[in-house]
Amino acid sequence: MENGMWLSSSEVTRKLNISLRQLYYWELKGIVTPRMVSMGSREFKRYSNKDCEVLRQIKDFLDQGYTLSSALQRVRANVSSG
Repeated sequence: MENGMWLSSSEVTRKLNISLRQLYYWELKGIVTPRMVSMGSREFKRYSNKDCEVLRQIKDFLDQGYTLSSALQRVRANVSSG
């Protein structure tokens, strides 16, 4: 795994200016599914660049006043059409 390809939870929250709680809630809702990476006896979540792009789009729609549900529908429509 190349270090630049995968981001930690804290890197994603800093990059997108969202809270850790918000990131984990969006995971719970199935918007993204991070990869679990083992390092010794510990496991860490890692997010791809695609995950970050989806989360950025979701955040942009939420900032425009959309609900999470409608933001997710719009993002999925963009992915399937593009």
